[in-house]
Amino acid sequence: GGTFGELSFRFAGPWRHLLALRTVTAVYAVVASGAPRPAALLDDGTLKRLVAQIGHIRSLHPGGAFRAFRLSAAGADSPAFRRLRERVAGETGLAEVDEGGDLLLRVRRDLRGAGFELIARMSPRPLAARDWRRCNRPGALNGTVAAAMADLTNPRPDDVFLNLACGSGTLLVERALAGPVGRLVGCDVDADALHCAGENVLAAGLDGVELHPWDATALPLPDHSIDAITVDLPFGQLVGSHATNEQLYPRLLAEAGRVARPGARLAAITQQFRLFGRSADDLRGT
Repeated sequence: GGTFGELSFRFAGPWRHLLALRTVTAVYAVVASGAPRPAALLDDGTLKRLVAQIGHIRSLHPGGAFRAFRLSAAGADSPAFRRLRERVAGETGLAEVDEGGDLLLRVRRDLRGAGFELIARMSPRPLAARDWRRCNRPGALNGTVAAAMADLTNPRPDDVFLNLACGSGTLLVERALAGPVGRLVGCDVDADALHCAGENVLAAGLDGVELHPWDATALPLPDHSIDAITVDLPFGQLVGSHATNEQLYPRLLAEAGRVARPGARLAAITQQFRLFGRSADDLRGT
């Protein structure tokens, strides 16, 4: 079971290998499931399995990778959950914290609808975390979402790949990590964003990524010159506004259409679905 971007595994015995997809945000081991209520997960047998699973998880990583743990659960301050936290701290030597924590334990509703389950994250941080990210911007994409968007462009080794309004460069880096590419081009009118993108591109060890101070609605590029285009559009909340988006979306999509080669692929993300759809429909046949 699992939600979008998350995998959960149930084990019948010890396991040795785990394949974590680039677009998965977290992988969890299911310690116990099917309990009619959360407290039923906290019997002695379940706690022994949890401690054993924590030991196994720690064995998969370098020493010192896990120093603290956090329990995420509704009613985490109840006596039953306090006992669980005390047991984990006492038998593992991990410090208990209210925020962060290298080891994340969760009690949630079973995704199959069969009650509650106790799960433990397999990594000391979410897989969405990227070692190359040195600089972040408001509204920057999660690395796994950017990886999924890059994959949606059906990457080809000779692609001319354009990232409009590139921000911190997440989509550019994830496209480079997806496989060979002919040319990587990012543009943004914000000089600070381009500087941030440059830091991340450098940290990722990438050469030849082009970063330009271009307006995404007026690109200095020839017609039909781009194979793949990505854009993280402003949602009109943290970045931009609904009023400015009414003008931006049609203009940006029209310019993307102008520079796109026949058969080019576009991957965009937005919460303003109706505006995006209406803007795209208005361009049909143009």
